[in-house]
Amino acid sequence: MNFDKPTNKEQISAARERLSSLEKEGKYVFHGSYERVETLEPRQAGGHDEETGRYETDGEPAVFASTYADCAIFRSLIHGKESENAMGIDNADRLHFTADRILMERAKDKIGYVYVLEKSIFGDFKGMDCRSPETVHPIEVIEVTSGDLPKDIQIIG
Repeated sequence: MNFDKPTNKEQISAARERLSSLEKEGKYVFHGSYERVETLEPRQAGGHDEETGRYETDGEPAVFASTYADCAIFRSLIHGKESENAMGIDNADRLHFTADRILMERAKDKIGYVYVLEKSIFGDFKGMDCRSPETVHPIEVIEVTSGDLPKDIQIIG
């Protein structure tokens, strides 16, 4: 997603170019993290439920990934529970991202890690996400910086 040729003022990084190539192959999924690890362990997902007002878990523990490299890039650099950020996909399979100014500023000084994972070991594909209940060993780990973030992030706050 969002891997069109850069305009004459933009330069595409080697990391973004590599991720674009892997995404187009369709054999991989991507997991983004601010931590460098050797293996990805299943974790419990969850979040605030608008209806109940409580924290609710989401299924069984799993390693979460996306078929979209942009989601992994975003997640590896934009994170923090005290600040607002979100990503989603619409009915036309267009990704959208939002983040507050604080997180965007923090991202400028960070390095993120995008883990390239074998798609065949993942299941439960829903929208932009998929899950594996097993520990996953990355095929490749690609370092990304704020210059690799999707260009159309909506800044809030």
